[in-house]
Amino acid sequence: MTAAPNQIQVTITRKSDDKSVILLVNEKITVKELKTEIREKLPPQFDEGCRLIYQGKVLRSKRTLKRYGLTKNQAPPHVLGNSNILMDDTKNWKSDSSSSSSEQSE
Repeated sequence: MTAAPNQIQVTITRKSDDKSVILLVNEKITVKELKTEIREKLPPQFDEGCRLIYQGKVLRSKRTLKRYGLTKNQAPPHVLGNSNILMDDTKNWKSDSSSSSSEQSE
């Protein structure tokens, strides 16, 4: 994949079965927009939906990837693995730790 300006490559790994997909996206898209793209290529296994986790933090839907440090200027994924995002779609994640409910307190 060849990246255009502001394009970043991210690897999304689905927690329920460890399947993954590589996406090329703009660093300025929101987490919500990223979830929409993910659902097209790697839908959650369960109806509860999913939350995205990057470097141990739940990503909030209204924030951009760039805000979390996912930028064109980051080290390549094969160097640090730093563009790997975990999609927690298991049945037992709690809604109080989801990206959408945690935004209500902002």
